[in-house]
Amino acid sequence: ISLAGQSGPLVGPLVGGALTTYVSWRWIFFINVPFALTAALLAASLFPTTTKPVRTSFDFPGFLLVGIGMALLVFGMDSLAARDAMGWIIAGELGLAIAILALAAFYCLRSRNPLLDLNLLRIRTFRISFLTGGGLDTIGLSSVVFLLPLMFQLGFGMSAVQAGSLTFVAAIGSLLIRFFMPRVLNRFGFRRVLIFNTPVAACLVAGFALMQESAPTWIVLAYIFVFGMFRSVQWASTGNLSYSDIAPEQLSRFSALYYILWQLAVAISVGLAAALLSLLAGGGHASINDFRILFIIEGLITLCALFAYLKLTPQDGAHVSGHGAPMSTE
Repeated sequence: ISLAGQSGPLVGPLVGGALTTYVSWRWIFFINVPFALTAALLAASLFPTTTKPVRTSFDFPGFLLVGIGMALLVFGMDSLAARDAMGWIIAGELGLAIAILALAAFYCLRSRNPLLDLNLLRIRTFRISFLTGGGLDTIGLSSVVFLLPLMFQLGFGMSAVQAGSLTFVAAIGSLLIRFFMPRVLNRFGFRRVLIFNTPVAACLVAGFALMQESAPTWIVLAYIFVFGMFRSVQWASTGNLSYSDIAPEQLSRFSALYYILWQLAVAISVGLAAALLSLLAGGGHASINDFRILFIIEGLITLCALFAYLKLTPQDGAHVSGHGAPMSTE
């Protein structure tokens, strides 16, 4: 369910690098318009309406609280990486963002028809796969999309197109492994897959610290390809487990909460990585060693998700993965 949203950031560096190099950086934003319009038309024409929609009033107060809180959080995380930002401004933005988001959470828990149904987090499999576990590994794994092209350009002296053409192979690995995920989950179940894959993915993130400018291109490509495969295993597993105990009537509210939390985790991931990189660089230009330290930190953050996945049981999500039942080959 999350393949498109996860593949986009992987393809982004290649497309963005080409647009920046050969057209204009402004087209990084303009190109989203035709894609969005096409997606809206396809959704309207292809998605069936099987039930009569139930009309509810739009949660405008919840929309304002969540929107303002998220915007302030993004501004605050961005200010952390800015060299000329004053400390009291950063503290004010982040403090106000946390306060407004806390108020938004309180409001959503008490509202009759909230914009975000936070009560869904009481479902254990959703909470583990997307908050206590999935939130941490999303922060660690998503940072690679930001840090790796930056390291190739600032540390290794590559152009935006060259960096994008290398990181793009992670998308190929992500797509290919998806064909095997139903069988993998059916054979091993969510718990065993996540307990095995999380340390491997964490090591692969930390392993970028060992990358050298003199390394042969085929080794770099192979490593990024393997990373893309294991990251896809992680996100395919948590994405499918997250909705395994969601009732049909809760799916619309689940979708809204899922993608808001996903975007929040990605924003925190990029903002935290940028802030730590600026801190390591001491306000100057980041060196290759700064990137190496940061990749190790991101690997440790990813590894921390393992503590949450250890709380899963072999039966969690079995009715989705088919674990314990023979898989049809037809």
